[in-house]
Amino acid sequence: MDTVGIKIKSNDKITKCISNIRKYTNLSIGEIKDKIINNEYVMICGYTNEDGIKNIVKAYKEITSLGVNVVIYEHDRVTTIDFLMNLIDMYGDIERDMQEMDDLMYDED
Repeated sequence: MDTVGIKIKSNDKITKCISNIRKYTNLSIGEIKDKIINNEYVMICGYTNEDGIKNIVKAYKEITSLGVNVVIYEHDRVTTIDFLMNLIDMYGDIERDMQEMDDLMYDED
């Protein structure tokens, strides 16, 4: 499955970011701590999961504002927040295009 996710690189600031991550996941405090220590994804979602990507962006912004080093991955490759923002914009454009097509199809009847 194609995924987007974030990993926390600052092991010295674990407690600062756990509460933020918990807002967006069902992981326990211990699970989040273990994922940070083991350099695993603390948040991950499918590439086409718009809501999941939006949550990753929100969490990324909150956690980095605390001075924590967060790395974003797309298909297990490092990427940028700009890439995710563009992806969200693209999904919005597609949704609007589909709505316009639906409106045109149903207006013809």
